[in-house]
Amino acid sequence: MDSIAIISDIHGNLPALEAVLTDIDARNIKKVYCLGDIVGYYCFFNEVASILENRQIPTLMGNHDFAMLNTEGVIERSKTCTHILKWQLDKAQPTTLQFLKKLPSQMAIMHAQKSIQMVHAGLRDNIDEYLFDVSDAYLQENNFTHDVLISGHTHLTAFKRFNSGKIWLNPSAVGQPRDGDNRAAYLILDGDLNPQFVRVTYDYQRVINKMRECGFADYIAEGLKRGKKIGS
Repeated sequence: MDSIAIISDIHGNLPALEAVLTDIDARNIKKVYCLGDIVGYYCFFNEVASILENRQIPTLMGNHDFAMLNTEGVIERSKTCTHILKWQLDKAQPTTLQFLKKLPSQMAIMHAQKSIQMVHAGLRDNIDEYLFDVSDAYLQENNFTHDVLISGHTHLTAFKRFNSGKIWLNPSAVGQPRDGDNRAAYLILDGDLNPQFVRVTYDYQRVINKMRECGFADYIAEGLKRGKKIGS
């Protein structure tokens, strides 16, 4: 059985997405899924949305995508995220907004004869719940009936296999990894559900330069050098 690729949290980082898709194509992986957060943080968000739409990559809605569409870009816990999203909302192409409006909050697929549920965040809140760990109890409390749960949102890799045989995975982030490795991250699942966490180098300086050109303070994109979130 062919492998599939899972990407997440691109956040307008076009150079990272291009590098990841080039790597995926080189491996002859035909099916790619995206866990959301197309917009937010970095300035190439229209280009990112266009690529996902043109390649017909099934994509979920992330919390930044939701905020752009529903709260005028406001993310209550972050003035920086709100500032960026409001700027992006002003620059958003109609095709980008139309693409975002179509995104579902979850999707389920079959792969390797197993049922996989994908969400951007968690089972309690598909859009904005941070899953830094998952337990059997959490799956049971949320009536999880699939074999595999794949979530994004934290920008951190995760892999856990439960006694029940169920699996939880997080592919980390294409656009803003937060584990101290500045390479773009994504996940491959083979025909036996073995995960391979892949890291790909890309030209992060291109993002830093473009953000500066667009008038943003350096601290917003400087974290890309260190593989850290903004302000750390």
